[in-house]
Amino acid sequence: MIVKKFGHCYIDDVAFGHHMAEPPLSGDGLHTHEMCEIYCVFKGSGRYIIEGSEHKLEKGKLILMRPGEFHKAHLEQEIYESFVIHFLPEIVDSFDPERKLLRPFFERPLGKNNVYSRHNTANTAIYELFNKMDECRGNNYDNGVKVKALLFSVLIELNSLFDAKLYDDTSVRNKQTSEIVEYINSHLTGELSIDKLCTKFFISRTQLNRKFKEATGTSVWEYVTAKRLMNARNLILGGTGSVEAASSTGFGDYSAFYRAYVKKYGVKPSDKTDTIKYNLKEEML
Repeated sequence: MIVKKFGHCYIDDVAFGHHMAEPPLSGDGLHTHEMCEIYCVFKGSGRYIIEGSEHKLEKGKLILMRPGEFHKAHLEQEIYESFVIHFLPEIVDSFDPERKLLRPFFERPLGKNNVYSRHNTANTAIYELFNKMDECRGNNYDNGVKVKALLFSVLIELNSLFDAKLYDDTSVRNKQTSEIVEYINSHLTGELSIDKLCTKFFISRTQLNRKFKEATGTSVWEYVTAKRLMNARNLILGGTGSVEAASSTGFGDYSAFYRAYVKKYGVKPSDKTDTIKYNLKEEML
């Protein structure tokens, strides 16, 4: 896949990129991260899966992801252009400690009410703000100030859309799989097993694994492990000891937690180095 980068900037706790890709396209692998994300399609088509909900990609569509939401793009084999913003939630804390500007990201169910069609966003200033942000190329202080000011304006526009309930809820989702995803996320810190899920939802192991993989792009246990690791990472960065963080996020075996943690983050659980900003920068490289 050949990717051309037009706008591309990383400043402290916010990063953006304006990219065009030419066939053959591979799309994004299923992933989740510690940042909020605003994703906009400028050209091209395909499908976007978020926590088991499938959305049609089309010009002008906006998609919002909060930290911990699994998502994946499946792109059609045509020229594809997109604009993406990643930022850490604490970017608003100095003037909005209640994080009201982030309600479109956090005050909704996982994978739902986070997609906005061009029809509903056409009368907003969002696309103009994207264009102005695209002009701020280069990692310097002046561009950082402009990018953050523009991002806050984008968040204000998104709040207006969210308050008016103008999100697009035409996603395709399997009712049973959605219920399984919701159950897993509400029981991450407790006892979870494939057998328990099969009994709870009257489904065989084969059916569970097949349906979950089709809906989310990953296996049940990979999904559970990734979510638990992120929760443990947040606790550790907040000062919790690694053993306590592991046990309180659902890991019964510390050695298994240790191996998974090192593989995921590249550091030991006892290392409190904040890799989140590094990962934010890596998103744009």
